[in-house]
Amino acid sequence: MNESFPHKVLIVDDEPHLRAYLRLVVAELGATDIQEAGDCANALLMYNFQQPDLVLLDVNLPGEDGLAILEKLFALNPNVRVVMLTAVASREMVEKCSVAGALNYLRKDQPRGQMVTLLRETWLEACSEQSA
Repeated sequence: MNESFPHKVLIVDDEPHLRAYLRLVVAELGATDIQEAGDCANALLMYNFQQPDLVLLDVNLPGEDGLAILEKLFALNPNVRVVMLTAVASREMVEKCSVAGALNYLRKDQPRGQMVTLLRETWLEACSEQSA
């Protein structure tokens, strides 16, 4: 896996202003092919279409929640790389997402600089684990 930040990123969040914020964050990190989805059905379609290197996935989506989508993404590709995002982090949900294979679980209300740092560190850690 390339240690620089991935170029192809899929952002899955039902709130357009948060997708715009996350688009700025991943663009700052070097992503150039950024796609967006606002619900489960579109997230799965976009994943199949784009085959992104990284998925940023909101936990609280209308219809199916992010955990259900996470599990479906892993069914499509056991090597999918997903970072879960939320406005409210419950210990139980963090643990469930971790067990299901998420790389990290980040709060969406973090300052932009902190979000950039955490995403970069998460990606570099995932690269280190794969090459080890």
